[in-house]
Amino acid sequence: MTSDPLAPVTSPLDQWPPRWAPTAVIFDCDGLLVDTEGQWVALQEDYLARHGAFLEPATRRMITGRAADLVVLTLAEAVGKDPHQVGAELLAEHREHIGEGLTPLPGALETLRSIAAVRPIAVASNSPRDMLDTKLDTLGLTELVDVSIAIEDVTEPKPAPDMYLAAAQALGADPADCLGFEDSETGADAARAAGLQLIAVPSIPGQEPRAPRRLASLADPVLARWISAWEPRR
Repeated sequence: MTSDPLAPVTSPLDQWPPRWAPTAVIFDCDGLLVDTEGQWVALQEDYLARHGAFLEPATRRMITGRAADLVVLTLAEAVGKDPHQVGAELLAEHREHIGEGLTPLPGALETLRSIAAVRPIAVASNSPRDMLDTKLDTLGLTELVDVSIAIEDVTEPKPAPDMYLAAAQALGADPADCLGFEDSETGADAARAAGLQLIAVPSIPGQEPRAPRRLASLADPVLARWISAWEPRR
């Protein structure tokens, strides 16, 4: 259980495995299902190094999982260049390699397949639509996902709750009845603000997402047993 003011006083996830089962499930993408968040951070660090600059650990922690606009502004300030130029250079490099070497994180595909068999699924990501679709298509996840929410689909990206609220609405579910999975502090803040039950699965060093339940990976055996006990509702 957590003392986080955005979290419910109690959560069904306080018990593991829970006796509760969600109506629908909403996943983040980068850093949770696929290792692209690590690639994106590595690209930023390489870009900074090429300009003889760096970010303080607190700044790096703060921008991880945020929308590209904020990341670009932060890096532009660090390297002393125009944000439009920095954004164009970074995103061009990222798009050039986004479909290459995509690797699902441990347990990601198995968990998605198990849940998709019994519950509707959404993916909610701060990625632009073209990049999100590329990742889902490359990993063969498109047919498993009922709804995907990209950054263009909402007014405010994470850490605002808009993406999770939009995903729950598209799935026809009350946010409080939805289970969310996130890896970053930014994403966890968004999911909790939307009222989801949340499992955090951090993959980037330094990230400490707050959630009622934290797992080392989606390959957690108790998670798999819990999902297998859900009554089919599809």
